[in-house]
Parts: sequence; C-alpha cells; structure tokens
Amino acid sequence: MIGEQITGGLRRPLFVVAIVVVCLVVVVEIGMSLLIASAGGESVDHGVAADLGVDPGVFGSAVLAPSEPPGAGIGALAFVDGLLAFTLLMLGLSLILQLRLYGRIQGVVTLVVTLLWVLGSVIAAVFGIATLMLMVGLFVSAPFGTIAYLAIWGWFPTGDAAVVLSLLLLLKLVFGVLLVLAQPKFLRVRGLVALIVVSVVLQLVLGLVHGFLPGPLVSIGDQLWAIVTILVALGWALVTLIGAVPAIVKAVRVSGSIAE
Repeated sequence: MIGEQITGGLRRPLFVVAIVVVCLVVVVEIGMSLLIASAGGESVDHGVAADLGVDPGVFGSAVLAPSEPPGAGIGALAFVDGLLAFTLLMLGLSLILQLRLYGRIQGVVTLVVTLLWVLGSVIAAVFGIATLMLMVGLFVSAPFGTIAYLAIWGWFPTGDAAVVLSLLLLLKLVFGVLLVLAQPKFLRVRGLVALIVVSVVLQLVLGLVHGFLPGPLVSIGDQLWAIVTILVALGWALVTLIGAVPAIVKAVRVSGSIAE
C-alpha cells in the first residue's frame, strides 16, 4: 500500500493541489479531445465528399460523426491518467479516514473501480480497433475508398492537438513538482513513479506521431496509438485488480476476528 511507504512530514496543502492538478489533466484530456474532434468533424463535412464525387451517405452516419476522429489519442490518455488520479485520491482518502476504516474499504473500492476500468478499456479498445480497421480499409481501397478516407480523416488538426499536448505536459510537470515538494519519499514508490513515467512517455510518443507522419496518415497513427494507450491502461488496471484481491481477503479476515 502506498500509504504505508509514506511516513510523517507530508505537506498536505501541496498534496491536495497535486491531486487537483492531476484531476485537471484528466478533465482536459476528455473535454479538449471532444472539442478537437468536433472541430475536425466540422472541417471535413459532407460537402468535401460531395465535391470529390462521393456520396457520404453510402458510408453511414456513424463514420462521419463529428465525435469520432480526430483526437482519439488525446482522449485515450485519460484511461492512464485516470488511474493515476484514482491512486492519488485513494491515498488522500487515507489521510482523512481512520486507518482501520480505510483498510476495510480500500480493497473493495479499488476492486470495483478497477473492474469498471477494465470493462471500459475493453469496450474502448474494441471500438478503437474497429475504427482503425475501417480507416485502413478505406485508405487502401483506391480510388473511391481512398477518396472517402481523405474526405473523412484526411485532415487532422495537428496545431490544436499540439497546443493541448503542451498544456497537458505542463500540467504533468507541475503535478510532479508538487508531489515531490509535498513528500520527497513519493519518489520511492516505484509503482506510482512508473505510472507517471508511462503517462508522460505515451503522451510524448503521441506528439511524435502527430508531428512526423504524413498529413493523410496522422489520423491512422493517432487511432493506432490510442489503442496502444488503452491497452496499456487495461494491463495496468488488471494488475491493480489482481492486487486488490488480497486486500479484500485481509479485510474480511480482520472483520471476522473482530466479530469473534
């Protein structure tokens, strides 16, 4: 348990601000991703496909929904950073609850949240893979499939995405500094540090995908990296889920002993 590795000396105001910052990161990843996707949808309207001689209705309204690409990669980061925020929130909960009460509810809450996280990650990964297969299938189906792909996904707002990624990186740096200032011993918690590093690396690679792929392929690269990010979050959630089982068993045994 993280709380057992952190002794006295925790600067609680800084720790609370750090939790607020990491929660803000998740909000930006979810909200700004939707804004970018909406902007992208407006930019590649049905008129583009019509000008190219393709009937947009042939491919279905779901393909052209503005809530679809671009911007899937940024939203996928919330699966990882959401786990980070949950970890910090649980640690913060240990500071305001009695140790015995926290020990009883920590395993159950972690089990429920991570189970929901696993289910959500699986669903998101399935839809992401289906979308990626559709994108690749259209792109290689020249000429009309390629034309349809370019009309729907051929433009990606790399400038807007870069602004959001820069903001997220700044927030994560601020979060890391606040966390260390609140308690330097957080650096000894390998699981927490590893999750922060994974989050930053996934974001940096996403920025490279946006910056170095040819324009028409950025949407495919973004979708592919979104799937990778979700799978990483899925693996992490599974490990956390398995780790929550012993805590629940221990809590049940303790409750049984107290009852006796």
